[in-house]
Amino acid sequence: MLVNIRKIIFPRNSSLYCGFKSSKVRPSSIMTATNGHQPPLTSDFDTKLKNSFDIIEKAFQQYDTRQIFLSFNGGKDCTVLLDLIKNFLKNSISDLKIFYFRQTNPFPEIDDFVSGCERHYGVKIITLEANCSMKQILEAIVENDDDLAACFMGCRKNDPTYKKREKVDPFEPTDKGWPQLMRINPLLDWTCKDIWQYLLQNKVPYCSLYNIGYTSIGNMKNTIQNPHLINDDGVTYKPAFELLDDEFERAGRL
Repeated sequence: MLVNIRKIIFPRNSSLYCGFKSSKVRPSSIMTATNGHQPPLTSDFDTKLKNSFDIIEKAFQQYDTRQIFLSFNGGKDCTVLLDLIKNFLKNSISDLKIFYFRQTNPFPEIDDFVSGCERHYGVKIITLEANCSMKQILEAIVENDDDLAACFMGCRKNDPTYKKREKVDPFEPTDKGWPQLMRINPLLDWTCKDIWQYLLQNKVPYCSLYNIGYTSIGNMKNTIQNPHLINDDGVTYKPAFELLDDEFERAGRL
């Protein structure tokens, strides 16, 4: 569902909020690891998983469900986060506001996967066209729903926003001059291997682009298959979960 950012009205009644119809999904757009692939193991994974659940629990202790929204882009990181929140909230996940910030020139596979997540998780995801700055989008969101006070994000320390910072807190307010929101990042300490271990072990659906060499997905103009995953035939690519070095995760970004 595409929504004009300047005309968003959020119903106060959660049952009304969940009244949108899900889009039809092409089966090939949703992939699950059922073909015998084993995820790369990380020794401290269980600790990271517990810490993430602790952060999510703390978030819902500090904020009511109607005060928090999830920023979703169909990528692997926020897919893990959506699944974690689903496991925490159970059926109450339908009360959580979820926004898909749709980029210009998006991959059709991402659009289809986002639609598929609605049906898989029993949620409604509002699509916002990102035809203006993120700051303007957040301003409009907060203006239309003054209950909102916090945002779940699927960022990791390896992401460009945080990579050069010595210390990053999972709870951080937005910068000065931005709409006042608490940014909540439960996955900061996760590596790419951790993300894939969670997705594959738990058979969590993910976008099919990751199976053909895409490792960090933006839009069709700024993203190519990761050159570090090309097969010996020089044509096909290994799946994203075979990338062993996080430093090359964004090698397919232009």
